[in-house]
Amino acid sequence: MRLASAEWAALADDFEELERHPTHVAGDLVIVRTEVGPAAVEQPSRQEWVIRRLADGDEARRFVRQRLEEYERMWDGCGCKIDYYS
Repeated sequence: MRLASAEWAALADDFEELERHPTHVAGDLVIVRTEVGPAAVEQPSRQEWVIRRLADGDEARRFVRQRLEEYERMWDGCGCKIDYYS
């Protein structure tokens, strides 16, 4: 789900933050608790946030590991781009 920064600012306090991981490229990767389970929150630009529902804690851990590995590869000059919307 895509949200404008103002929309996320209005909703952010409704979620319990479980984890925060600095990406050093695109803000922080944040895992939050929702009514239906965990979700990943990312900021691909200053104007937009993306929220991705995750099935459970295991999926959240896999997602964080995979995403941080993608960011690490970006530093290696691989030309990687992150698809925040899939």
